[in-house]
Amino acid sequence: MACSVVRSSVLRGSAAKVRHYAAVAPAQSPAAAAAVAPVCQVLGNKVTVATCDNNSPIAQVSIVFRAGSRNETYDTQGTAHYLRIAAGLSTSCSSSFAITRNIQQLGGNLITTVDRESIAYTLQITRNNLCDALKFLEDVAVKQVFKPWEVSDELPRLEYELASLPESTLVLELLHKAAYRTGLGYSLFSPKHQLGKINTETLQHFVSNWFTGPKCAVVATGVPLSELAGFATNLGIGSQDNAVEASQYHGGELRKERASDLTSVAVAVEGASLKNEKDALACAILQRASGSGPRVKWGCSASPLHKHVSSVAGADPFALSTFNASYSDSGLFGFILCSAPKIAGPLTKAACKWCRSLKVSDNDVARGKATLKAEILDAADNGAALLESLQYQALFKGQVCTPASLIAEIEKTSASAVQSVADKIANGKLTMAAIGDLKTVPYVDELK
Repeated sequence: MACSVVRSSVLRGSAAKVRHYAAVAPAQSPAAAAAVAPVCQVLGNKVTVATCDNNSPIAQVSIVFRAGSRNETYDTQGTAHYLRIAAGLSTSCSSSFAITRNIQQLGGNLITTVDRESIAYTLQITRNNLCDALKFLEDVAVKQVFKPWEVSDELPRLEYELASLPESTLVLELLHKAAYRTGLGYSLFSPKHQLGKINTETLQHFVSNWFTGPKCAVVATGVPLSELAGFATNLGIGSQDNAVEASQYHGGELRKERASDLTSVAVAVEGASLKNEKDALACAILQRASGSGPRVKWGCSASPLHKHVSSVAGADPFALSTFNASYSDSGLFGFILCSAPKIAGPLTKAACKWCRSLKVSDNDVARGKATLKAEILDAADNGAALLESLQYQALFKGQVCTPASLIAEIEKTSASAVQSVADKIANGKLTMAAIGDLKTVPYVDELK
């Protein structure tokens, strides 16, 4: 027997208030269309505020700081990992239980993400409960106290995360370590020898130094700029702007042998930094033109890199994709490969040979540009991806762009500009990382 609350009259309401499928939606006013465009401003406390008020029923608010694993020192490696784990612990205003219970009762979700250059505390909640939940977002992001007994209680979780990391993640961490050694070379995950050594004082010192106004951005979707600016103005953070030591690309090699049925290899050269926007955009196009994996589930890639390597692999299965990571002062461009140990060596040599004579046709560039445009437009319709894009733009550029303006910049990038960047990359100094059964994997000096 159906419950009375699912009757159509309750769900649909009166006919006068319902727009049926045959009815045409009213035209959007120019003011409403302008409200969807992202806006950005810098407040008096030097905090950057950016929002896209897209009228989403779910509001997302992030407090993001320009501080990550690159801000660690040799003796404090793993601090960023500890900070991510410590999100939600007791603060100076709220207990861990109060934070968890209140956000759950309000139907919200609190997420903390860390990368090499930033840490973001994100609240996702219905718009009608946003005001009540923002207090707890502020507590988690800027009012930490790191009680020693709570920090030590998180040690089993750290150990579990380190034990469950996939080899594809580990090989990229090794690649960064070989390429930069320090700074950008410090891992997103705590080294095992640092477990239990990051204490309250270390965490509080890191937060005091790097969680400051000039290094902070408050970013949102589904929230008006006036409300977001009012919240960001009252954040209790310092005003100092400590300089970050630039990371120098060195190149090199790191290998980690272990009993495994697979071999993972990553090879890269120095790519483009975010400071050079044209080269960074050309690198993004070049990545898609070279081959960033299959575009159809269970399918094969049509990229020139994959075709070149397939002739060496024969009937043996393998996975291969280019990758491009652009940071504030450097970048990496290369490929990551996973295969059976017996063919890992020949595949690595073949992929590296293709990259050392990197040539892309006009058709490849056109396909790369089309793929990148599709990814940007798809991300604009994805709430989490849109928020992440706004975070990076506000934090590192101090301004935000619309998807349409990004598409226009892609259209203006010529095939010759992409090939020019490809020529620079082809002549770059190699960095290699490998993990697994390495019996056939060549050393980096054998790939020149």
